[in-house]
Amino acid sequence: MSLAVIILAAGKGVRMNSELPKVLHPILKKPMLRYVLEAARAVEPERIVLVLGHDSELVRESVSDYPLEMVIQEPQLGTGHAVSCCEEVFRDFSGDILILSGDVPAVSFFSLREFTDSHAKSGADLSLMSTVVDDPSGYGRVLRNAEGEVLRIVEDKDATADEKEEKEINVGIYCVNSSFLWESLGGLDRENSQGEYYLPGIVNLCVSRKRSLLAFTLANPKEVSGVNSREQLGEAEKTIRLVINRRHMENGVTIADPETTYISDSVSIGKDTTVYPNTYIYGETRIGEGCRIGPSVYIEDSRIGNNVEIRFSSYLTECEVENDVVMGPFCHLRPEAKIKDGAKIGNFVEIKKSNIGVGSKVPHLSYVGDADIGDGVNIGAGTITCNYDGVDKHRTVVEDGAFIGSDTMLVAPIKVGKDATTAAGSTVTKDVSPGALAIERAAQKEIEGWAERKRVKKGKS
Repeated sequence: MSLAVIILAAGKGVRMNSELPKVLHPILKKPMLRYVLEAARAVEPERIVLVLGHDSELVRESVSDYPLEMVIQEPQLGTGHAVSCCEEVFRDFSGDILILSGDVPAVSFFSLREFTDSHAKSGADLSLMSTVVDDPSGYGRVLRNAEGEVLRIVEDKDATADEKEEKEINVGIYCVNSSFLWESLGGLDRENSQGEYYLPGIVNLCVSRKRSLLAFTLANPKEVSGVNSREQLGEAEKTIRLVINRRHMENGVTIADPETTYISDSVSIGKDTTVYPNTYIYGETRIGEGCRIGPSVYIEDSRIGNNVEIRFSSYLTECEVENDVVMGPFCHLRPEAKIKDGAKIGNFVEIKKSNIGVGSKVPHLSYVGDADIGDGVNIGAGTITCNYDGVDKHRTVVEDGAFIGSDTMLVAPIKVGKDATTAAGSTVTKDVSPGALAIERAAQKEIEGWAERKRVKKGKS
């Protein structure tokens, strides 16, 4: 049987108290809607249709890299009306339709696959997903008879006091035979507290018309918790984050405190790497084996080799670090920084758009920008590459084996030759020949009796 997916993403999310559409609120720096899309794509449907409404252009732009069909729900008259807006695009489709909500980001591919497989095997006209929770407030209740058969779904606002005591809730995920779906949507009405066409009404129609119904109960309610508030957004992120962290630990990564470690689902980490608390690893980051990361480190869209140590409070974005490198604490690697094998980047060092050669050291308190630093170079404390003249950026080249003395200003464009040295405190404005020593200092003066003169002056005041 063919399978298609409809994802409902038209709502504004009033309780979020935000100008941003609800489904675009980020979880681990990725819009929650993208988690739903990725789970949907993993069940390999023939097509995915996204229902848009509030700020549709923003939502459309956020998923422009997905092969989707999109329809607009206008006006917005409830979830049943949202699905009915898709009928025209499914005119030539015959099969099952999986209906998902764009604000249920923690749902997993595994659960969706089990759900759709169960639906297909049962031959049901409609399958609904439910779960059991301790506090069902705000959710539609699944009401059953003494034999356990589903009688109907009742929304929280329309439920009686006794019905509100039920703990089994409807999570808003359905798999429906397409012909029955369009037939049943035509039977919905707006006779409820919201004056909307409720999609769960198709369950009640399925029962009343004695069509085949499957109730699939999911064991883990956190996986299907909807996001309607900032608090629920935080809970969904925690659920997703702990699943991601657990997967890394199963793959041989030590995470010292999963509760305080934030890793995007797109990140790759090699075995025997240890990640310490309060560390954030986002985007397309790749980390090798045997590394030590953190605590309190931030990494985004970067490549880290094997046996790298990144110490406390270091910040890396869009950079590349090769093997056996030691970095930090308190270092900052900006975009296009490349640190080669065995180099050392120390505390309070900033590297931007620069190459640091094999075994070279920038131990502390330095800025290296727009530079090519060779192998075996030592950069003394307080060194700065003066790369910007107020109009253009210029490059600095320091060749292999050079020694840059503390507090050297290298005014680009400039080249320091192989095995050359700059004296501490020099402002170097001309190229330095290989093996030479460059000194730029004013003559030192002494004023005799200076300390005594200061004491006399203080006494007079």
